[in-house]
Order: sequence, then C-alpha cells, then structure tokens
Amino acid sequence: MTVEAPATPNTPPGLLRSTGKCSPAVLGVEPTTCTPPEGSVWDSDDTGSPSTEELLKGKVSWTGDQSARQSGSSASSTADDDSERQTKTLTPLIPCTAGGKKPMASCFEHCPQLQAFIRCGPHHRAEISPLEQDDIDQLQDIWRRYRDDLTWPRFEKKPIFSTEDFDAFHGIAQKVVDAMVEEYQVPMVLDQATISNTNHVGHPPHADNVQFDSVWWRGKRIRSEDEIVAAREGAFVLWRAEKTSYRSYSCSVALSDPEGYEGGEVQFFSKWGSKDPIARYKCEPGHGVAFCGCPRNIHAVTGVKEGFRLVLLVWTRPPEARVPDSQAHVCYFRPGTGRGVWLTTADIQRCQARKHREDEKWWMPKDTDDGSCQCEKCTTERKKMPWQDPESSTSTGTSSPRTSSASGTDAACEEETISRTLKESNQVHCPLPQAATLCGPHDRVQLPSVLTKNDVWALHSIWEQNQDDLSHPWYKKKPTFQRKEFDDFYRIAQKVVDAMSAKLKQPLVLDQAAVNCTNHHGHPPHADNVQFDSVWWNERQIRSADEVRAAQGGAQVHWKLAKTAYRNYSATVALTDPWQYGGGELEFFNSWGAKHPTEKMRLNTGDGVAFCGCQRNIHAVTGVKWGFRLVLLVWTRPPHSTVPEDQKHVCYFRQGSGLSIWLTSADIEHYPARRRRQKTWVPIVNDTEEDDEEKESSAA
Repeated sequence: MTVEAPATPNTPPGLLRSTGKCSPAVLGVEPTTCTPPEGSVWDSDDTGSPSTEELLKGKVSWTGDQSARQSGSSASSTADDDSERQTKTLTPLIPCTAGGKKPMASCFEHCPQLQAFIRCGPHHRAEISPLEQDDIDQLQDIWRRYRDDLTWPRFEKKPIFSTEDFDAFHGIAQKVVDAMVEEYQVPMVLDQATISNTNHVGHPPHADNVQFDSVWWRGKRIRSEDEIVAAREGAFVLWRAEKTSYRSYSCSVALSDPEGYEGGEVQFFSKWGSKDPIARYKCEPGHGVAFCGCPRNIHAVTGVKEGFRLVLLVWTRPPEARVPDSQAHVCYFRPGTGRGVWLTTADIQRCQARKHREDEKWWMPKDTDDGSCQCEKCTTERKKMPWQDPESSTSTGTSSPRTSSASGTDAACEEETISRTLKESNQVHCPLPQAATLCGPHDRVQLPSVLTKNDVWALHSIWEQNQDDLSHPWYKKKPTFQRKEFDDFYRIAQKVVDAMSAKLKQPLVLDQAAVNCTNHHGHPPHADNVQFDSVWWNERQIRSADEVRAAQGGAQVHWKLAKTAYRNYSATVALTDPWQYGGGELEFFNSWGAKHPTEKMRLNTGDGVAFCGCQRNIHAVTGVKWGFRLVLLVWTRPPHSTVPEDQKHVCYFRQGSGLSIWLTSADIEHYPARRRRQKTWVPIVNDTEEDDEEKESSAA
C-alpha cells in the first residue's frame, strides 16, 4: 500500500511504499482554522445563502453565537446563558431499540431531536487480507463480462449471473465477510457486494449507514453556510437514518496494483466537516480495510487521475436485520463508481431460493418486537393489529381474511375470493373519513397530438435555457422567464388544459406546469392530490410492517389530504419519442400496494394522457436507463378552487424529476401584473398642450 506521511515544516508530504497489507498513516490533530480551505473536498456541497424559510425557522449564525459565547464573561451574562440553556433543554425522548437498533448519543441541550440509530460496534478500522490471486483473477474476469456504467447503461436491465459466476462472486464476497466476522467478533451476513472501477470523480466524504442532517447549538439550528465551521468548533451534528441503516459494516478490498493508478485513496476523517483526513489507505491487491458505517468512520475516495483502479466493496448486516423490499434490487452507485458489477440482495435471494426450490423470501429475516423497546413508536405499534399470514393455522377473536385453516390450492382460492369480495363490497373498516377530492370522472383520457412540432420545439428551447436540478441547484432562486418564454410556456400549457377540459366536459383552470427530464430514479407509485395514511381492518389499524400485505389482501386503505388537494386533474405530454430512451414507462396501478401495474404507457412526441389526482389513479414512472426523456406535466384545478399562499411558489420536484423548469401559480399570477405595471412607463402626450395648439390654430 501507499501511505502519505504527515507534513512537517521541513519535509513536504511524500509517498512511501510499504510491504504487505495496508497500514494507515496518522496525520495529526485537527486544524483550528475557522474557514474551509479552497479545494477542500467539503467545498463541493453548495450551501448557498440562508433562505427566508431558514430564517423563519429560527436558524442562527454561528459567528454571532460564537461572539456571544466569547464575550459573555461577566456573572450576569453567565447567569443569563445558564437560564437560557435550561429553558431550551427539552425532556429527553426514548430512543428505539427494536430489532437490534443501537441509538447514537443525543444531546438535548443543543438539539431537540434524537440521533439516528446504528447497528455496528465495535467501531475501529481493521486491515484484512482475505483474497488470494485466484480470487482476484476470477473477479476481474466477472467484471469484464458484466461491467456497466449506470450513468449511461448499456444493458436494458441488470444482467442475471450464471450459476457458476454467482457461486464464484458470492463465495469470494463471503470470504471477506468471514474475515470481518473474525476481526470484529460479531455475527454478520453478506448483504451486497460490488466490483467498482473508480473514475475521476471519486466519492465525497460520507458515512455509509447514516446521513448528515444539520448542525445545532443551544437549541438553535445553525445556518447552512456556517455548518462546517460550527461543526469543526464543537457544535452538535445531527444525523438521520439512511436507506441502508439496516447494515452494519463495510469493506474495501483492492483488486489492482496501487502503482497502476494515481489518486484513488481511501481517506478517513475524525468528524463531519474535518478539513484533513486522519488516515489514508492505498492497498495492495487482495488486501483491504474494514470499517463500520456510522459517523465514527466518515470516509471518502479521491478521484483516479490516471491509470486503472478496481476494488471489491462488501456490505454486511446483522443476521436479524430485515432488508426493506425497496432496497433488495438497488445497485449501489455514485457518480464516482464508474463501470461496476453488482451482487444485490435480490441476486442472493433469487439464487438461494433456486437452490432450495423454495419461495424467494424463505430466508429473509423479519424484525420482531420482543416488547423490550419502550419508545413512542414501538409502543404505538404494539397497539395496532398484526396481519396474519395465510399459512398461519392459529385463529384470533378478530381474524383477518388472510387467516385460514385451509391449505394448498383451497387456501389460495379462498384468499382470492375473500379479497375480491371485500373490494366489491361496501364494508367500512376504517372509522376515519376518507380525504375529499375535487375530481370526477376518474377515467384516464388520451390526448392524441395535443401539441404540434413547433410547440415541442419551443418547450425544448425554454428548457435548455432555464433548466435546473433542485437536488443540487445552481440558481439561488428560480430563474425569471423572458417575456416570450413565459408567453410560449403559458400558451402551450393552456392548450393542454383546453384539450383536457373538452375531453372531460368541465371547466378547468391551469394551476401549474413543469418540463421534466426524467432521470434514473423515476417516480414511485403515488396519487397526486391525496396521500397514503394507514391501513385498517375491523376498525383496527394494521401495523406498519404488514400494511402492504394487508392492502393486497383486502384491508381498507385510509387516505389523507395532500398539500395539493385543491387540484383535480393532471396530464403528461411526451416531448421525446419512445425510441430515444430506455425505461421511463408511465405505469398505473389499480390499488395501493399492488405488485404489478394494470397499464403501461410510452407516448409519442406530442401525445398525452390526462387523469385525476385521487387514489383511483395511482401511478409511477420507471427510471430512465439510457437516453433522454422529456415530458410536459400539467396540473389543473376547478375555477372555484383557491390556491393556498404557501403553494403558489412551490416547484413540483421529486428525486426522479431531473433537470426541469417550472411555471408556478405565482408565475401565472405575477407575470401579467408585472406587464401591466411596465405599461405605466410609456410616455403620454400632454393633452392640455394639444388643446392649446388647436385653439391657436383655429383662432388664426
């Protein structure tokens, strides 16, 4: 491995060659500088200026608070500070410990929220040497045959491993897991593995299983632009749960010679916001470093400037931790991953089930509540009703329709009959009223050739000029349209609204429009104007873990109003042809929790589809795997419906929206008014002078 020695006044940092496996170099204590250096890996985060929303929420400047702390040396100031601290200290909340969760230390003196939970411990980094040269050769061969870059995928869907390749990949990854178990002396199982060819982007500092949330001091949240400085000087950093919070440990094992590339160092930081790493690793082939996924092991990978770097990444979880269904098929991918090969949880599940000739979920653990956790969430969940599996032979006083003493084909037929009967009946299981909607009729309506080629070209032009991605915005505020851009955008959106009004035979008003370039995330199933709340049976709420199965079995789903409940219909109009992209299908589901869509659409340029925003039109968009998908989205409301003030400026954005432009309700309201104000500046001829001239001419 190659390590970097700490810099001294007389010795510049250099690269040293070590023998054998990895050994990190300790780089000294944290710097005391208050400003982040130029070129720091943390500078890639665009913090920007504090927004009005942040100021309204009571965020404070770290510099001002720091000055107050430094100048408050008098007895009266100290007493005031102590009084303020006691006032802002809240009653400690009870953290959740169900399913093996380990809550991180919270500090209610500074932050009123609980820290995220973790599943790791001990927390030290470990150097391991789990792989031989034969293992490395096999992984390199698998990588050459299955490699793909998810920023521009060459496969329509993830390739399925042959039995031989799966056994080889899984067996080698398991060797790494066994070495980690031996080192940490805690049980763990393989969750996922990836063979990654790191590119020039690298990976920014992060913790694998928790996500940075905010920085706090004395009950106040620090403004975004001061977070790094405040964290370096001792402010409290709040972490929230990540989608991978069910995991425990990670490991990076080198598969290529460190002399064959420049950059590609694995760096570890002592805390969030640290300017310099405390350790760097550049390992020999077959050797690696293992570490836990909590904030004690914040790490980064520098981009590969030259050469070829290949690594095996392995993630583990405790045996009792359940993998969420939404994460089983996910391929770990960041911009710096490069071309990779992924052994997902679903791959392991599929191949293990094939070998045992059992259902694919036979081996999946489930989080069971043993009653030991006393947090508010777990105690509330215990009061809810569990949804029995159809295999269960025990019956309770209030049984669900999936509890049956029948077996085999009879049980399946009985379940299907009961589910169909429940959906067709008017039986009410939820005592809460359903959300009221403004739509009807509820049928989907086709809008063929609703836009011309000139309309499509105009929207493309406006999108190219004003596009932005709100996940990493490069504008401090929403761009202002030019006069012609607004006129074209509004005219085209209104054209779609007129077509919807004619098809649905009712008056509609344009509320908002957007042009989205759908990315690889897509949009999960949802209804536009109502929001899922809970699932009920016989006036009892179903436990959260059983909600999907209960809804599929016929239990009643309760919907609550969304912030956009004042709307009624939506429309999607294609601005690109289906052959220009892979994926990006508009899917419709007949009910919440349904496994498969009832209808899929890939529209031609200029064609559209309109649908209502209630639960009768639950829809989703699959992620775009390759190519370019651009769509016009239009939302309408009834003429009598009023737009709430807090919704007029909101830009519709989801993770899968990608680069977009927005025509908000505020735009529609303010642009014409702005134009009327501008007309008042047109010079006006003085009528009195004209009358005097006419009188003089007549007198002459």
